[in-house]
Amino acid sequence: MKTPLITLSIVAFLWVGCGDTSAPQTYTGQLVDSYIQNANYTCADGTKGITDANGTFSCQTAPVQFHLNALKLGEIATLPTDGQVFPQELLGLSRNDTNDSRVIAMARFLQSCDDDNRSSNGIRIRESIKEVFQTSTTFDASEIENYVAQINTQLETNITLISTEAATAHLEASVTLAASVKALDTLPPAVVSALLSPQSQLSQEVLDALAYMLNEERLAYDIYNYLYAYHNDSTLKQLTNIATKSESTHIQSVQLLVKKYAPNYDAFTNIDLTALDYVDTTLGEMNASTYDINAIQTLYTTLVTKGKISRRDALEVGCMVEVTDINDLNEDINLSKASNAADVTTVFEFLRDASYTHYWAFDKALKAMGVTNGCCGAGESYCHPEYPNVPQGQGKH
Repeated sequence: MKTPLITLSIVAFLWVGCGDTSAPQTYTGQLVDSYIQNANYTCADGTKGITDANGTFSCQTAPVQFHLNALKLGEIATLPTDGQVFPQELLGLSRNDTNDSRVIAMARFLQSCDDDNRSSNGIRIRESIKEVFQTSTTFDASEIENYVAQINTQLETNITLISTEAATAHLEASVTLAASVKALDTLPPAVVSALLSPQSQLSQEVLDALAYMLNEERLAYDIYNYLYAYHNDSTLKQLTNIATKSESTHIQSVQLLVKKYAPNYDAFTNIDLTALDYVDTTLGEMNASTYDINAIQTLYTTLVTKGKISRRDALEVGCMVEVTDINDLNEDINLSKASNAADVTTVFEFLRDASYTHYWAFDKALKAMGVTNGCCGAGESYCHPEYPNVPQGQGKH
């Protein structure tokens, strides 16, 4: 399994200049169908390079050609706005052309050349495979079986071509995830990078944590919206502000993790109510106050009952939700680190940083109401002066 450290900021992927404005521009992007590592590339000025674990390539001039030693895969004249170069772009096609026979052939070939035969965690082209292609030629979709036969003969190996169905499904999943992440333009660059990184090998505990956290982030969104509407009081604006400006993004970021690792809910073992299958469901289409994990369903009822008592109780519920979220995220982050799941860790740390900020927003609102000890008034379990207190606008959320 490959779990590369993601260091590239993917927020815009425009051709961007490095250094002062008089210096030549460096164009940076990524070769993908999962990140493709160890592919050769040649810039228009003759500069050569090899894509790294993130599929990264950098040139000062375009077009850029991509190849496996002497086998030319294709080239691009301009960088897509998200900086990601799929087989479709190499062949001069639209990214939506995932059913084109040439695209499918290239996807099958590249995925079959992966050194651990697990494309979901990145495609790392074997060096020995590249060395097979010594004669300059351009990729021909009709020749992929001959390419594989040539590899098997020269290397005395037994590479089998990935099936059309499997290769297409993987490519389409990669394209869909990239489009979904791009559409959510409120995410910080580190989270974008994490979501688009190759899959980690998740333990069942970490996988189940995704299902639980999707329910828990929805719970916060639902409770805050409900209590704000119930009391109909502008002094509780923290509730609606946090729900609409932050929790909505959190739900979608966890939803993208679920899309990445569990395209259907059969992967989860902790769903103990009717499965909602909210992988592609928009926020507006989700049923408020309805969850598929019993512990979350029960917690919702308990917290809403308290929050309806008074405005103070509503704000204290905010403190309670955020502390509960932080406690759960602390456990989940430890689990994801133990699994070397850097992408999950990054997203969960993003959620936790925001929860710290939300906690202090509720604490401030309570003090403005006359509750001198703020969130601590909700009980010892919810009194956390040690939480980081980042001024609003400077946090990571």
